Amino acid sequence: MSTNNTHFFEQSLRSEYWINFDVDKKFSLAGIDEPDLNSNEKDRIRKWVSTKATKPTAPALAEPSSLYRPILDSFEIRVLEILPGRGVDKLHGRLRHCSLELEARHALSVDGSAAPILYTALSYTWGENVFNETIECDNHVKNITKSLEVALRAFRQEDRSVVMWIDQICINQDDHKEKEQQIPLMSRIYQNAMNTVIWLGESSSDSASAIKLLEDVRILLQFTEKNIGPEEFERLTLPSPDAEVWRALWDFLSRPWFTRLWIIQEVILSFDAWVICGNDVTTWDVLSLACLNLWTCGISRWLGEKLNSGSHTIDIQRDLCESVQHLSSMKSSYHSVTMSLFDLLVGSREAKCYDNRDKVYGLLGVCDNRDRSATKLSYADDFPVTHLYRDLTARHLWSNPSSLRLGVILTCVDHESLDLPSWVPDWRFPRRTHSLGHSTTTTTAYRACGNLTIEAGRVHPLLESQAKDELRMRGISVDTITTVSIVFTDPDLNLDEPGTSNKALTEMHSFVSGLQEYPGHETVFSAFWQTLVAGKDATEMAKAPAAYEEIVSLLLDASTGQSPSLPGQTYSARQRRPAGKGKLELANLKTRTAGKTFQDVRTAVMHAVQNRRLGLTAKGYLGLLPETSRVGDEVHVLYDCHVPYLLRKVGGRGHRLVGECYVHGIMQGEAVLNPQSMDEVVMI
Repeated sequence: MSTNNTHFFEQSLRSEYWINFDVDKKFSLAGIDEPDLNSNEKDRIRKWVSTKATKPTAPALAEPSSLYRPILDSFEIRVLEILPGRGVDKLHGRLRHCSLELEARHALSVDGSAAPILYTALSYTWGENVFNETIECDNHVKNITKSLEVALRAFRQEDRSVVMWIDQICINQDDHKEKEQQIPLMSRIYQNAMNTVIWLGESSSDSASAIKLLEDVRILLQFTEKNIGPEEFERLTLPSPDAEVWRALWDFLSRPWFTRLWIIQEVILSFDAWVICGNDVTTWDVLSLACLNLWTCGISRWLGEKLNSGSHTIDIQRDLCESVQHLSSMKSSYHSVTMSLFDLLVGSREAKCYDNRDKVYGLLGVCDNRDRSATKLSYADDFPVTHLYRDLTARHLWSNPSSLRLGVILTCVDHESLDLPSWVPDWRFPRRTHSLGHSTTTTTAYRACGNLTIEAGRVHPLLESQAKDELRMRGISVDTITTVSIVFTDPDLNLDEPGTSNKALTEMHSFVSGLQEYPGHETVFSAFWQTLVAGKDATEMAKAPAAYEEIVSLLLDASTGQSPSLPGQTYSARQRRPAGKGKLELANLKTRTAGKTFQDVRTAVMHAVQNRRLGLTAKGYLGLLPETSRVGDEVHVLYDCHVPYLLRKVGGRGHRLVGECYVHGIMQGEAVLNPQSMDEVVMI
């Protein structure tokens, strides 16, 4: 690996500057010195002061028993001045009140001077919700978490004060009303900050080498082709596939910060973001570009499989590098692309937060203005998260009568949450399955609703209901489930010893082995292999290609020991050739070209089957069903929905939504070609 691309800092974080090892840009924490403003900026401040009824005056001092004096203005925040200290000295600080009313890279003091205040915003992980550490602030002892105490000691300087905005200290976390007032200011807080520090925690024995590798791959892979295998690492001057630095990189990207929900708006809204891990530092741009290269070249997928003991548990969550790349893409498009709150919720499904209401509130700073203004912010004990999720979903449905939003929302349901209406996605939990039908674009591989579509602006897909927990819509019940398989938690496909390693494939084969024919003009084998990939290729944007059939056929025979394994199974010319004369065999699937197709099949099967069941319907169709499906569940096609849904009758009150499904043979509208009547479907 090249040793000329990066330069690391030997100096401590307590020195005044860190120098980014890739560019000549310098990083420093904001201090108490006033910024050097140009004349235009000074004029803006003077005009701002003149618009006030009276010039800012210093508020009364806080009562001795209270650290927090009241926030009096809608744009007012607090920042923390971390006083100088060294080593094991106690932490000391002062809270300063300032205004963010002016859009600028600073705040303005409201303590009498209207002086501009530079501050650094902190993005970090709270860690355990245990407050055993302390900082003395304005003669009051403030309890803080261990993770924050470590960060404050890292940032504290020996010879000057540092000014930072830190949520745990600058917002009174015990005051619900203050939190409700301050959280809408989060976007302005990060935009007005001089810079943002992303604190990943203390350094480890190998975090420095991980950052160095990130800088190397940012440069070495920027013009490299896709799908790089480990056998090509030497040519690209990358570390050996067995080098420990790959584990170091995996551990670095697995740090808890990367799983936080709040980082989405913190990164998107920050103008100048720096990543610090112990004594090592880089920029967000270096990190995100390196992750983009690793993801594009396929190395991040290889890394995940290598360090998960060879498992190919396809990311229902994104892989580590893709998560960073996705966040970076959102950041770069923030000012040109409007993001709905619902689409942000879908994209952040796996992100974590302590209070489940923050799954919504933590995205308000970057969603469109309509969603932001319509969302009630409340931390009151009598406003449960279930009401927040329900009201948000209902509002989104009724405010978006077109663009297939009904199907987008229902596709997000893949949990059985008894404290929520069945049609409301439960954002408290990550997805159990890879979505069949959700897309934030107009592109889709399915059209189960056929011509049952709503003309934009003329008819709403929903019907009026007086009950908040009820959703009424139009649809048709087209079939009923008669048989279900086990749940396939790990349907990975393996080339080595397929007879014993492909247990899920042999189980799926066993489930359909009694079928001799299939409805329509399909064969059993054709329905089987297409159901395994839900009829789509690995990109999920196109129909599964014929090359997939050849690979499934080859692997199925090797796994079952039969030939053919299912009725209607055909063999390609390559499969029929004599051994040694161009015959397609399992060993061929390890070569670069055929291996790429096999990996695509492997990915498509995992996306389609993981945490789902196979099922048969009364009309003889084969399908992929939610893991909570049962015999007797009904297959419904709903107006304007691209995929069918499984519903379960609940007495005489209506249906509960079980989830989306793939039923081979009805995904292009075949089940609703000549509808005789429409049902009113009531989901509860």
